[in-house]
Amino acid sequence: MEKKHIIRFLKEKKRGAYTLLVEMYADVVSSMAVTMALEIIREDLEKECGEPVMLNYFSLAQAVAKYKKSSTAKPGVPRKWEFRDASETKDQSVPGKFKIE
Repeated sequence: MEKKHIIRFLKEKKRGAYTLLVEMYADVVSSMAVTMALEIIREDLEKECGEPVMLNYFSLAQAVAKYKKSSTAKPGVPRKWEFRDASETKDQSVPGKFKIE
C-alpha cells in the first residue's frame, strides 16, 4: 500500500490505519523502541507528503504490541496440554492418575 493512502487514512482517523502503518514499517518497529520508531515513521511520512503528520503514540504502541504478539505466536506455537483417556495412553498404572509426556 502506498504511503499517500496511509497518510489520508490517518488524517481521516480511519480504523486500522495504525495497523497498516505498523505492517508497512515492520522492520523499523521490530528493531527499535516505539518512541524511536514513532519519530522515524513521522519523519518519513512528512517527507512523503510535505506537511506535518500527527501520530498518536498510544495507538501506535497498541498496534506494535498486537503485531509483535501475532508475529511471535505463529512460528513457536506453545503446545497445549493433552489429557488422554486410559485407552489412549501406554502405561497408566492407577485409575485417576496420569503422566504428562
